Amino acid sequence: MNVGDRFLLFVLSLVGLVLGVLLALLGAGVMSVTWAASQLTVQPWNDVCLVVGVVCALLSIRFLFYRSRRRGSGVPAESVLLAGDHGQIRISYETLRQLANRRGSQLKGAESFDSRVRQGREGILIACKMQVLPDIDIAALTREAQTAVKEYVERTAGVQVERVIVHVTELSPSGHAGKAWNGA
Repeated sequence: MNVGDRFLLFVLSLVGLVLGVLLALLGAGVMSVTWAASQLTVQPWNDVCLVVGVVCALLSIRFLFYRSRRRGSGVPAESVLLAGDHGQIRISYETLRQLANRRGSQLKGAESFDSRVRQGREGILIACKMQVLPDIDIAALTREAQTAVKEYVERTAGVQVERVIVHVTELSPSGHAGKAWNGA
């Protein structure tokens, strides 16, 4: 959902909130229905009511059909579309995530590795979370993870990787035996 749609949804929510409060006041007897009706039919309030009603109706119609229009575009939001020799090829984000996880978990010094994939402007973005072993050069390991994941996904899936973002969440528990390597 882009910024314009979010703003329109915000406006629709504000109008709905105001109308909800007014209906609650009418229902509680704080305001008289006849007084509210007489005020809303006098100039300029009748013009304001007309404009607000039409705008709310149009916004509601837009957001009612927003999801179905997006689905009908042909490409699911959770896949990448490639051109093949004999037609289109779709690779799901889950497949790309599994490829990134496979390569990232093979790195020496990485205890756990998980990733998420989303669409970027010039390719896909891969965000990785990893837990590293103690006494590892974290900067070198994260650079290696970025390069290894990017090259592996591009080579195996044929998908352009725009960026690989690595987030080191924590050190692995020191007593846990893992893929640590000694300096010898």
